[in-house]
Amino acid sequence: MPLSEQVPLSEIPDGLVEFVDGTLLAFLTSAGEKTIWCAEWRDHPDAVHRLAAMADQWEESALGGTVGLHSFFRDVLDYHLPFLVDAEKGAFRGCKFDHAERRRLDYVKPNGK
Repeated sequence: MPLSEQVPLSEIPDGLVEFVDGTLLAFLTSAGEKTIWCAEWRDHPDAVHRLAAMADQWEESALGGTVGLHSFFRDVLDYHLPFLVDAEKGAFRGCKFDHAERRRLDYVKPNGK
């Protein structure tokens, strides 16, 4: 079953770790001032789900031989990367690298505080 069909992912599948740490990061060798990446990407659910979608496409297209590497870069990596690494809008934008417990968007504080 593709990773993106297991949403929400309650555990990080080994295949995703292998894809991100072993394959994807090989493509991401430089970062600019407006780029942020968190080595603890597993602690960022919004990044995990987007990375799972990318891993599915990698398996299906680049490794499956149906679409070339150029298309993977153009259609998948170039599309998703800003949503991950943009320091102002990406999944890691608020990361202070302390990884406190995160709350869902629909979390309501008790007593309205």
